[in-house]
Amino acid sequence: MSNKPTTYNFLEHAMLRKMKEKHQDWIWNRSDTHIILGVPGTIDGLRTPVEPGNSFSPGPGTYGVSTWIYNQGELHAPETKPIEELDWCFTDGHIPIVKSAWNAGGINVSSRLFTTGDAQISDIRDYFAVELENATDKTAEASFYLVIRSVGPAGGPIRSLSYKNSNVIINDRPSLLALEEPSGFGAVCYEKTGKDIGCFLKAGTMPNETEAEDDTPWDGSMFYKLKQTAGENPEGATWVSGALEYKLTLEPGEKKELFFICHVQAGHWMLNWLPPLEKPSKPAREFFEEEELKYKTFWTDRLSFDIKTPDARFTNAIYSQITHLYMFTVHNLPRISSISYPLWWLRDGSYAVTALDKAGLHEMSRDACLYVKDKTCFGGFGSEADGPGQMIWIMSEHYLLTKDESFLREMWPTIEKCADFIEKMITATGPVKTFTEHMTPYLVMEPNMDIPCIASKDGLIMGRMDNHFALIWVNLFSWFGLTRSAICASALGLDEEAKKYQALADKLSSAIERKSKEVFGENDRDVNIAYWPSGWAKRDDAFINSKFDEFWNTVRCPDGKHSPEPLWTYFEAGQAHNNLLRGRRDLSWVSIEHFLTNHTAPGLYSYHEGECDENSSLQWQRLRGWDEIRYVTPHGWTAAELFHLLRDCLIREEDEGLVIGSGIPESWLSSDFSVKNIPTYFGKASFCYSPKDKTLTVKTEDPKTNVRHELLGTVEIVR
Repeated sequence: MSNKPTTYNFLEHAMLRKMKEKHQDWIWNRSDTHIILGVPGTIDGLRTPVEPGNSFSPGPGTYGVSTWIYNQGELHAPETKPIEELDWCFTDGHIPIVKSAWNAGGINVSSRLFTTGDAQISDIRDYFAVELENATDKTAEASFYLVIRSVGPAGGPIRSLSYKNSNVIINDRPSLLALEEPSGFGAVCYEKTGKDIGCFLKAGTMPNETEAEDDTPWDGSMFYKLKQTAGENPEGATWVSGALEYKLTLEPGEKKELFFICHVQAGHWMLNWLPPLEKPSKPAREFFEEEELKYKTFWTDRLSFDIKTPDARFTNAIYSQITHLYMFTVHNLPRISSISYPLWWLRDGSYAVTALDKAGLHEMSRDACLYVKDKTCFGGFGSEADGPGQMIWIMSEHYLLTKDESFLREMWPTIEKCADFIEKMITATGPVKTFTEHMTPYLVMEPNMDIPCIASKDGLIMGRMDNHFALIWVNLFSWFGLTRSAICASALGLDEEAKKYQALADKLSSAIERKSKEVFGENDRDVNIAYWPSGWAKRDDAFINSKFDEFWNTVRCPDGKHSPEPLWTYFEAGQAHNNLLRGRRDLSWVSIEHFLTNHTAPGLYSYHEGECDENSSLQWQRLRGWDEIRYVTPHGWTAAELFHLLRDCLIREEDEGLVIGSGIPESWLSSDFSVKNIPTYFGKASFCYSPKDKTLTVKTEDPKTNVRHELLGTVEIVR
């Protein structure tokens, strides 16, 4: 055994920083924002992080792909452009074919990128199309480069690089297929030259070498070993880079299209069953568009409800939240954010599962419930006291949406166990313990991770949530869980159990009401739970409403100026939902307008959490990219909260019926709008509004379902 020290890639970010300090003139990754594409159900290792300009990495820890243009003596790269110059959007506003557009000295660069494949055999592929258009009135002579580098949105080590039979060979594996032959290919070994491919491309030239390889020991996995013998610098190894060059002569208005396919994680040692990428027999554009159409159909089928509103931002936002959430899923389990949170965190996950369920993805939500049916509480912060209520929420919500009694019978032991655990916390005379292995790495050694609560006080659970005692939040989620347990017991004909849990809920509600007079509003989370999702507070409760108004006037909108939540964006979405349900549509829309207008990834309706690598799982630190971690994004709790909010603006459940239009603004009433086949507790519902005769035509699966509206003005409901 060698006694020489070995460095594994746990600290890629540290080495990347050294390289950036050493080569400040290189073109580096943006690391300002990103989204993450993926096939629903695949693991995080098969995701594709994408930065503005559609620079991407085909799997975490692989390599970076970028589109650069040399035109009129200047190299143009999206990595160097202000984000305002990089248009970004989903196809049709929400289908995750990511479209980017920017200008390279008179040449318009447009691209489309999507990730699809067979999740069962881990055969996942990135399809990438680039269109180059001469937007000037003169002939353009330029070069387009498809750049392959170790650094990227989520890059990794490149030891060798070459081009053969239309394939870019990376680390001895065919990884990227060019559907049209390039004018040339060049590769650079940093270990031998001290240069990156950009050093050549900035001058509009290509390196003479068509293949490159360094001498770093390599075992074929991302856990490579770096040499640390005398005189060698580990941060300089495995930085081979290269580019495909396409020389262009474009007349005014002329366009050129290029198409590429990447195998996600093609270089992994175990994925040796993946078929090699081969050129299709049909023309490249025809082939690409066929794959693109199949992908669009997949998403159209999944997003089975139809929404048309006068505000395209609203429509795109409600769909896009489900798009992000569904792409996050791993084997039908929710994730808060790919790579950043490689675990199911119950609190955030409960919002995500119920959102996906309300979007009609019932099978996914059912599987998620089945997976955790033996648990009571779990998450990144260990066993937390709001967990049992959230467990009951996701299971009862699935039943209410599907009326699947066999599912409810299977889940009843879990619901009962969680409800009994809530009772145990209410009556606790000392610390209550339960263990979970779902934890973030930095909290594993904390001594309280198996303690959801301590001795109760004043009839209330003294429970831990977000590393503190969130009194109102914990107890309202527990009350919510007990009321839902009673509903489920009644549905199964378990009358005694229903009476038991409703009595417990009533007793807890009284204790909450008494304590609220003293403490409600002291914790910002209070205004995220009272009306939604718990349903505890009443619209005519003057005291609770005064506390909401106080929060609004001092925190969210001091001196009449909106102050958006800078860190925990899901909390503002939750506050807006609570404002909606207490009848303050006006306040709710201040926040809604903010979410519709401002996105962490501009144009893609994504949002963030925190201001660094929040609750780090230490996964990004292993990658060559996202090294300037500003926040966690996209964030699933915010996506779920926003979907729930926008959905309830359109249609929501109340007691024994449906309410339409609680959050529809008055400005919409001069236009047509409609919702078709959206899941509710009363089956799928549809409605359409006609401004001509001010009628709201409503269809429900059960014609006897009670329906009322909260549209502003006089509107007649037609059944």
